[in-house]
Amino acid sequence: MTGLGFWPYFDLLQRRDAAGALQYALGLVDGGADPVDVLLDVVAPAQEQVGLRWAEGAWTVAHEHAATATSESVAIAVGARIPVPAPPTGHVILACAEREWHGLPARLVGYSLQAAGWRTTFLGASTSPLQFARFLDDVDADAVAISCSVAASLPAARRLIGAAREAGLPVLVGGGAFGPDDTRARALGASGWAGNARTAATVLTGLVAAASDLTWAVDRARHAGADEHAEMVIRFAEFRAAARRHWLDAPGDPSDEAGLAGDAVDHALHSLSAALLTDDPRLLREADDWLTALFAARGEPATRVPSLWRSVHRTVGEPLPEAARHLKAL
Repeated sequence: MTGLGFWPYFDLLQRRDAAGALQYALGLVDGGADPVDVLLDVVAPAQEQVGLRWAEGAWTVAHEHAATATSESVAIAVGARIPVPAPPTGHVILACAEREWHGLPARLVGYSLQAAGWRTTFLGASTSPLQFARFLDDVDADAVAISCSVAASLPAARRLIGAAREAGLPVLVGGGAFGPDDTRARALGASGWAGNARTAATVLTGLVAAASDLTWAVDRARHAGADEHAEMVIRFAEFRAAARRHWLDAPGDPSDEAGLAGDAVDHALHSLSAALLTDDPRLLREADDWLTALFAARGEPATRVPSLWRSVHRTVGEPLPEAARHLKAL
């Protein structure tokens, strides 16, 4: 721990004081704090609080977006205080999976890598796999780093991983959607996984040093669940409509007064789809925990989340036996 506090910075975000937030962060750097510490110990945890405020219903989506935009600007300004390495250790391309709009975590990893001696190119949020592949053909890179915060983006992350592998580059992945270890990373064919921004440089250096060993390039997503994931992608709209209907029509279940039904059903189905693709049932438990906390914060009855999972099981359980097996274990 660096001893840097994030609450004063978060208070400025809460008051929508973008200029004050920038001044506060740069003031810490001017006062001798390491820019990476400011990014990881001030900006990052403050953003976690921003997400919590939205989940609790205390902030609107617009309020959350405004705070995130401020932190993006602050990160760029603080990151500009990190020297560009000359010569660099190597060149790494950073991208977020398609439909992954949380670009800030990847940006912070990029600055951490830059401080460790890497040249970095950040492609931003929601990167198209096709455009990503074309970009890799046009640049001289040593590695790729992919960020994924939400389970719904894991299939798209797999496509980015495949594009990097086709280019012959080692792939480092990280972010909340990949979980607490390298299980999902390996299942999707990545070279390695980093649990946080501070360990990313060490892991990446090792991957590049071992890049001649192509055993990591074996596609591990070869199991029954991967086939069912493909069917879920094709039939997603059908499953979504049916699960929502079963859920809202369940006896004793209240109507969708909080307006959460669509998002909750999407989250449950995307998490199930990702669990099938990676063969990691922990994704469902993580989704259950998140939904339970979200509904509790919004004052919804505790019975609504189990009712949602029963509705999902009713919808997909017969056509998808692996999905039914995962849901029964929840």
